[in-house]
Amino acid sequence: MTDRLDQRSRGFTLIELLVVMAIIGILVALILPAVQASREAARRTQCKNNLRQLGVAFHGYNDAARQLPPTYVAVRNTILPHFLGIAGPYDDVNIHTYGEFLLPYMEQIAIYKSIDFRAPYFSPIDLSSIGLGKYTSNNQAAVAQPISTFLCPSAPRKANPYTGTWNDLTVPVPFRVGGNDYGPSNGIARIAGGLLDFAPVQAGSPIEGVMSNNLPSTKFRDNTDGTSQTALMWEIAARPDLYQKGKKTGTTSGGGWTDVLNAENWFQGSNPDGTGAVGPCAINCTNAAETGVYSFHPNGVHVLLVDGSAQFLNENCDIGIFVALVTMQGGTNVAPFTE
Repeated sequence: MTDRLDQRSRGFTLIELLVVMAIIGILVALILPAVQASREAARRTQCKNNLRQLGVAFHGYNDAARQLPPTYVAVRNTILPHFLGIAGPYDDVNIHTYGEFLLPYMEQIAIYKSIDFRAPYFSPIDLSSIGLGKYTSNNQAAVAQPISTFLCPSAPRKANPYTGTWNDLTVPVPFRVGGNDYGPSNGIARIAGGLLDFAPVQAGSPIEGVMSNNLPSTKFRDNTDGTSQTALMWEIAARPDLYQKGKKTGTTSGGGWTDVLNAENWFQGSNPDGTGAVGPCAINCTNAAETGVYSFHPNGVHVLLVDGSAQFLNENCDIGIFVALVTMQGGTNVAPFTE
């Protein structure tokens, strides 16, 4: 009788259960960072592969056209802003960007063929009230499509496609576009308090990048610094959401694969905390338009070089290295990569 009672009363005590739960909690705490690190490593690899695929597309375009794609095309005279496109005797708001020109070399020929290049990417729109054209083609249906090659899996994105507004004309121009976590390397802005003030003086041209919108017909031979020494594209992730040192603080511009404001990246730096319009920080301080480059990877950012290789640049590298990578005729050589 006693033996049967003892058998019925056997079980875990409260203390034993608490000990087991504590052990499980410790094991989870030990394993979770490793799992997260493994997932980030996979995302980082995919992000790097995206840039490599974009490098293949750039080289495919170059092989066909004997030049790199223009950052964007437009003819400006009196109505369009002075920095947009090339000077001419008339204004043509029929704007298209490098992202569209690369589509046939990214296995996106269907989207490419659905774009009417006689109308801007934000068509349909009527701009006759300010002396420009009335466009009826539905290019928005094409450019609003998300394309995975333009998206880094480490970057958060609230909406894809997203709705933006181009405000450089006297009337607002709304558009919808698929997201882009990368941006072309236009150059270094010549501005007081900007990055050039914190970098060693370069020979040659101290500002122009290989994707400068001032040079719409750039060829490989124009890049005198060398294809392995010059940036073609950078991570500038998660726009149009604005991030400063890992915190979302508002909105910015230039987050779409055919957005003309994505094609404008004249880097001028920011403060180390990501604030301010100019300053000594260019890597992972903020993704605000035309300040610097930005990723959601620990310790650095990916860069696509003109030779088609993708590399990882440490965020603590000297600012002179960043400036030297952006400019294509600065006369400087760098070897900053560890991967």
